[in-house]
Amino acid sequence: MTAANLLRTSSHALLAALLIPIAGVKQSTAGEMKIGETIEITRSHSWCWFPTIHRFRSGELMVGMVLCPDQLNAESTNSGYCISKDGGRTWSPRHTVGQGASHDGAWSEVPDAEDSLWQFGSYPELLGDSTRLRGTLTKFFRGGRASSQDRDVPITLREPSREAQTYLHAYGKEKVPDTRITGQFGGRVWGNIIRGADGELLCTAYFTTLQDAKRSSAAAHAPKDEEIKPDAEAPKGFNRIVLLRSDDGGKSWAERGVIAAVPEGARLPWIGSEGFNEGTLSLLPDRRLYAVYRSGGLDGMIGHGWSSDGGKTWTAPASIGFHGVAPRLRRLSSGALALATGRPGPVELRLNSDGHGAKWSKPVTIFTGKSTRYCDTVEVEPGRLLVVYDSVPYGWHPIPFSDRNARNRILGTFVQIGEGAR
Repeated sequence: MTAANLLRTSSHALLAALLIPIAGVKQSTAGEMKIGETIEITRSHSWCWFPTIHRFRSGELMVGMVLCPDQLNAESTNSGYCISKDGGRTWSPRHTVGQGASHDGAWSEVPDAEDSLWQFGSYPELLGDSTRLRGTLTKFFRGGRASSQDRDVPITLREPSREAQTYLHAYGKEKVPDTRITGQFGGRVWGNIIRGADGELLCTAYFTTLQDAKRSSAAAHAPKDEEIKPDAEAPKGFNRIVLLRSDDGGKSWAERGVIAAVPEGARLPWIGSEGFNEGTLSLLPDRRLYAVYRSGGLDGMIGHGWSSDGGKTWTAPASIGFHGVAPRLRRLSSGALALATGRPGPVELRLNSDGHGAKWSKPVTIFTGKSTRYCDTVEVEPGRLLVVYDSVPYGWHPIPFSDRNARNRILGTFVQIGEGAR
């Protein structure tokens, strides 16, 4: 496999349009988008949430999901995936695969030359001075019927990163350690893997540098000479989001530039309590790079920025104008951009018709029920999207064993855009 062939955009095959509806879903329109039917992809009495969706060149769709609590712990992370061979109408049973199908990490925007989908970077290991990491690259091929995994993919950062405490969430109580490994890389490789203008591979990562960890301690009124400990907590986070680049076909990755970091001085009112994280990328028609990223779970707007030099430097962080977590950016066959996100509002889908990212449409509402609002979308055929998201009746809490009828579910809603939506 050559680097020049990785992630090459392919033409879309026309897929079946027969859908399996869920009772109570209504047809509606918003601008150039029309909501279609909603289908259930999978369900579980146990953890089943945080979905992503991907399309093989051969036509199969793959939905990944997390099968464990929300946590910071590589040793007990589990995920799974389902496959559809008929355009999303029906889905296979879940296949479990450890970390490899998690929403954490960066997924390839399109398959490589061998029609493999990549998931890179879930919980990379810290090495040495914390500028060196070792990530995991999982590849899915043969339409999801086979996979391989490389756990020794080097990642190099420009500044030392703060180590984070490993834990399982106790949801309102003290966080619970669950491993003999008490510290690990506190950030993520996240979002999507795209090809840059010169054939290089690009994705984002987020973390807190040791220097910015000191800013966190200062914000918490800690003594300036206090040592920054792995389990340090801060009322205001200073995550930064950086661009990673690979020039050897994904065998190794290095920081190319800082996409967004919290500026010095007074915190801008639109920047949430976390700093910048959960980024997603697109290569624009004019060869610029465009990045969209989260700044808070409930209190911050989504940010965005552009780079004209291959990701070395970026425009100052700016608000996109609406809230959301885990934004997922997709370039469509028409050249437009689609963005799926949610929180504190519902799961929503927006369009940028000129494909440059500056102006976004009003949202179309996909799902208003209880959900993490982590969602994703893919174009299953030209002008037809499938948006996936979770429905979690107990939120971040496990379903009690006594509630025998409750289920966590992964759902998908079809959206028609353009001429077909009128």
